[in-house]
Amino acid sequence: MNVYEAATSRRSIRKFKDAPLPYEALEKCVNAGRLAPSGLNRQPCEFLVVDDEQLLPEVFGSISSWAGQPKPKGTPLTGSEPKAYIVILTRGRQTGAGDNSGALDFFDAAMAGENIMLVALEEGIGSCPLRAFRENELRQLLKVPDTYDIALVVAMGYPDERPVVETTSDTTRRWVDDRGVRHIPKRKLEDILHRNTFQPQQG
Repeated sequence: MNVYEAATSRRSIRKFKDAPLPYEALEKCVNAGRLAPSGLNRQPCEFLVVDDEQLLPEVFGSISSWAGQPKPKGTPLTGSEPKAYIVILTRGRQTGAGDNSGALDFFDAAMAGENIMLVALEEGIGSCPLRAFRENELRQLLKVPDTYDIALVVAMGYPDERPVVETTSDTTRRWVDDRGVRHIPKRKLEDILHRNTFQPQQG
């Protein structure tokens, strides 16, 4: 799988097989996140891997919505929950970046998250980036110091679904068909691509 194939075939997975992930694969994903671009090379990100069987249900319990729906409606069947998490932390406001340091941290975490998810895909692991979590609850559970922010949580596991991309201009709303297949609308390339100057859409 080349980089383009990985970037265009990666989909967020929300149903996982009931099988543990090898820690070596998770560590490899973190290493890819470590080497992601960083504004001013400040490298604010640190990574917390959660794969303990006792902790996993508690981390899932701190997630406030799943598949774009409040739990329990969006909750997968028992056994289909994530089998690991990579929690991306940032070291709070840093010196040398002025008032934009918080924004830079967020962008750094997002780029690290994308690296993590692409390497996970290469390892046969599905993933889903999450921002819908109760931060204080998760912070206490994982003993994250107050000097760190929880920027992003990447849920992971071997995929037990195959979402289908639908090219459309009409909607970005996802849906699940009668067979339980998740459909993910994506805007057409010609609708979002401009060259040299901005060209308004016709019609």
